[in-house]
Amino acid sequence: MMGEILLYLLAVAALLVYAAFAIRTAAHLAGWLKGPSAEKPGHGQPRVGGNAGAAALDVIFLRRLFRVNKVLWLGEWVFHASLILVLIRHLRYFLTPVPQFVWQMQSAGRAAGYVLPFSLLYIFMVKAVANRGRQMFAYNYLLLSGFFIISSLGALLSLYFYPNVVAVKEFMMFALDPKALLSGAIPGDVLAGFHGEAPFLAHFILALCLLLYLPSHIFAAPFTIYKARRREESVKGGYFSTAQ
Repeated sequence: MMGEILLYLLAVAALLVYAAFAIRTAAHLAGWLKGPSAEKPGHGQPRVGGNAGAAALDVIFLRRLFRVNKVLWLGEWVFHASLILVLIRHLRYFLTPVPQFVWQMQSAGRAAGYVLPFSLLYIFMVKAVANRGRQMFAYNYLLLSGFFIISSLGALLSLYFYPNVVAVKEFMMFALDPKALLSGAIPGDVLAGFHGEAPFLAHFILALCLLLYLPSHIFAAPFTIYKARRREESVKGGYFSTAQ
C-alpha cells in the first residue's frame, strides 16, 4: 500500500514538474518575443534569412564557443549532441504511437548514452584546469554533477539493471494524463511491473530534480542567438550608414 501511494505521488510530482518547466519556458519565449527590437530608425534592416542561417549554425556547431575555447568546445559539442540523441531515444516513453524516426534513432541514442558521462567528465576537467586557483561557480558544479549522475545511472540501466520498459512506459503515460491522476489509483499492471525498479526510480527522481533546477532559457537559446545576430547586423548597418 505504501509503495502504491509513493508511486502515485511521484506521478503527480512528475506532472507538476513538467507543467512548471513548460510554463517557465513559455514565459521566457514570450518575454523574448515582446522584447525591444534591435532595429533603430535610419538603420538598415538586417537580413532575416541570413541571420537565421547563421544563428542555426551557431546553435548546431557552437561556433561562438569554438572561437573562444576550442578545447572546451570539443567536450561541449559532444555533450550536446549526445544529450539530443538520448532525449530522442527517451521519446518512446512519452509518445503513443511512437514515430518511426524515434525507433530508427534507438541504437544511436543508446550509444550516445554511454558517451554522455565521459563528455561531462571531460568538461569538468577542462573547467577545473581553466579555473585553477579560482573557485568554480556552485551552479556550474551542481549542473555538471547532476547531469553526470543521471547519465551514469542511465548507462547502468541500459547495461545491467534492465528496467521493465513496458511498466515504465505505462507509468509515464499515467503521469502525463491528468484525468487518470484524478482517479487517485495507479493501474494494477503498472504496480505489478514496478517491483525491483529502484535504480530506475532513482534515475527518474534525479531527472525531475534537475528539470526543476535547469534554467528554461537553455531551450530558448536558438531564438536568443538569432536576436543577437539581428542586433549585431543592425548595429553594423547603422555604423556604415553613419560613416557614409
